[in-house]
Amino acid sequence: MKKLRIIIIGGGNMGAAMLQALLRVKGMSPKQVKVIEHNKVKRDQMKKRFLVAVHEQILAPQIRNADVVIVAVKPQDFFAVAVRISSNLPKHSLLVTIMAGAKIQAVSSATGCNRVIRIMPNLPMAVGQGFSAWFASQEVSKQQKIFIKKLLVAGGQQIQIHNEKMFDVITAISGSGPAYLFLFANNLMHAAQRLGVNKTLARKMVLQTLKGSLALLETSATSPAKWRERVTSKGGTTAAALEVLTKGQLNKLWLRAIRAAAHRSQQLTVFLDKDLRK
Repeated sequence: MKKLRIIIIGGGNMGAAMLQALLRVKGMSPKQVKVIEHNKVKRDQMKKRFLVAVHEQILAPQIRNADVVIVAVKPQDFFAVAVRISSNLPKHSLLVTIMAGAKIQAVSSATGCNRVIRIMPNLPMAVGQGFSAWFASQEVSKQQKIFIKKLLVAGGQQIQIHNEKMFDVITAISGSGPAYLFLFANNLMHAAQRLGVNKTLARKMVLQTLKGSLALLETSATSPAKWRERVTSKGGTTAAALEVLTKGQLNKLWLRAIRAAAHRSQQLTVFLDKDLRK
């Protein structure tokens, strides 16, 4: 692989996860990567942990020399980034965005870059267990696509999609999905402690239960609904718990939650379009 010069703008949770995946790519060296992060605490942490150069501000020479620029900031912060990189990004460079709601056309118009790849990753990418969907503009080269695939495979599983409209649902399910599982795990741990289990045992029980259950799903063609039936004996403890959840209309609540996330993704698209037209 050519020794690409890569800049990651944004050293938050997802920026750090992208960096971790990047450093797992065969042949990649920390010397090839620069990170831009305004928060001093995060800068110091990233320097110490990943041994990469971390800077406070976007500097024109850095952008001019970059082969790949990964934008990992919040959508509402993108306009300020676009202003700084638009006049300095080389024509051959690849611009990668992981922002929710950021359509390729809007990103391209704001930065003047035609080679754009939009990715929706998720946080487990940090440990090589993520899921990423990506969409590329027509101008992206074959070699640039190969690089992105290597990066995303280093972070877990990846799929290239060919309809950008799918991103709203993908964002709601896999992009936001880890938070739903973290909430579920936290609620189970909290319930265990409320019923007298100590914190250490509660954590151990919940994590192994989740891990084992996911392993069953992953290694079998049996549907989640069928597994749920197998675990649920008529008149048993599981049935008692599920009755409470059913009466609370959990299924409808989940659908409302996913729709809310997808709708927010659509709202961010509108917000970005308006912001970038100013």
